[in-house]
Amino acid sequence: MALENEAWFIHAVSENVTQLAQQKRSKIRGSVFTKDGVIGKTYPFQRLAATSMVAASRDTAISFINPGQTKRRAILEDFQVAVLIDDFDKVKELANPESEFAMALVKSRERQLDDLVIGKATGDTGGILGLATSVDEANESTGTVALSAEVTAAGTGAQAIANGSANMTLSKILDAKQLMDINDVDDEDRYFFYSPQAMRKMLSITEITNSDYNTIKALAGGGLPMDYKWCGFYWRMTTRLPKSGNIRSCIAVQKNAVGLAIGMVKEVDVHRNPNYWNNVQCIVKLSAGAVRIDASGVVQVDIDESV
Repeated sequence: MALENEAWFIHAVSENVTQLAQQKRSKIRGSVFTKDGVIGKTYPFQRLAATSMVAASRDTAISFINPGQTKRRAILEDFQVAVLIDDFDKVKELANPESEFAMALVKSRERQLDDLVIGKATGDTGGILGLATSVDEANESTGTVALSAEVTAAGTGAQAIANGSANMTLSKILDAKQLMDINDVDDEDRYFFYSPQAMRKMLSITEITNSDYNTIKALAGGGLPMDYKWCGFYWRMTTRLPKSGNIRSCIAVQKNAVGLAIGMVKEVDVHRNPNYWNNVQCIVKLSAGAVRIDASGVVQVDIDESV
């Protein structure tokens, strides 16, 4: 048949654009102390140590104390992502990609924000698990301190729970809560960031799935809803947690224990760029930094995701 001549066949065209799977919104929003509108390359978070009363004696001079005052510094980092939409390309396609490109850029900014706060590896500076920058104003010097070397309110350190060749367990969750309780950390606004692999293991924990212990039907929903409160924590799943080999570092954190300084969170800027044939340019910018303020409110919970 003449119609079987494939030389005349055409390819179908589509004006639809499907964005591939990706994290759309920041998971750390609202879970850490945030300072917006920062002007400067760094931002200081002031720390005031706990004080103790002294015995009072009649008719004696007042005895004054000088509470310990220290400072942690967030160092702002700058990021940008942009895409150029060529006018010559636009006339060759049905789809108008501007809005889709714009949404993709915003999503990348939200993931970068999470990486700044919770995605730092242990040896990096900044973030919840990274090296915290301390400031000594008297000596005009700075230094860094690792989470493992921090001294907490109770005078203890070791704000980390070893993986123990085990995935997430109820014992690890209770240990994280206990570490905060021992340090008298505010029991409000405690968050627990965990991985999808951790949730897979948690769904085998009776206290999570059994209605005798928990009001939510975790198995029916496939996990805990975002910010569902259980065991004293608001639970948030994220794929941005640092990992070394099979060991993933989940994080329990109290809101005021970490500071996020934001200098700029630019929404999508769409304009013509005269330097590139006056084509349309979409660009998003971010300038921010995070630092651990109080180790007492941070617990690193390591899990072995291979088991």
